[in-house]
Amino acid sequence: MKINRLLRRIPQWTQASAIVILLGLSNSAHAENALQTYVNHLKTFSADFEQIQPDEAVFELNKSFGHFDLNRPGKLVWEYLKPEPQKIVVDGPNLWVFDKDLDQVTVRPIADIKGDIPLSWLLYSEKIENKFTIIDAGQRTGIHWYNLTPKKATYFQSIEVGMLNGEMVEVWMYQGPDNVTKVRFKNIESNVVIPLKSFQFQLPEGVDLIGEPQ
Repeated sequence: MKINRLLRRIPQWTQASAIVILLGLSNSAHAENALQTYVNHLKTFSADFEQIQPDEAVFELNKSFGHFDLNRPGKLVWEYLKPEPQKIVVDGPNLWVFDKDLDQVTVRPIADIKGDIPLSWLLYSEKIENKFTIIDAGQRTGIHWYNLTPKKATYFQSIEVGMLNGEMVEVWMYQGPDNVTKVRFKNIESNVVIPLKSFQFQLPEGVDLIGEPQ
């Protein structure tokens, strides 16, 4: 490579480049350690959320509001309350989706879609760096950001996690440069007791069930 030849000819540039590389590795390691430490200490997470998602068909932003409960490892409830109610439950082996407007429940084995869940890095105990490349993206609007890029192809290109005062306050999911789903959390409670029955999906009477639970 031309750059390598140039560096060999100019020793002081080689030294400077080596310092930059070492600093980059140090920042990457710090990012991995900081985010992984937060996740390691997180047992439960409960918060209200606002989700903003672009609607390419009408060039508008759709806003949804709801509540999120997490019990690590492997259990979550993500419930949209308005404008269109929908409840998503991961009970361990299954992912349930209840569309209240349709009176329909869909269930799938979590093993079939685990890699495509945007919060898989938070939901499970596996080290984040095993599935994602972590980059410390620094401060933006008073929040410290970490970028997660999947090492294997998924339906999203990357994820940004925003931390403030030791808490996860925002998650941005990129499906493309102009297709970003932004989630902001408020009323956050970490490591509080959440009853396990909250993560057990109860099939409502009279709804259609698509799929078979494990």
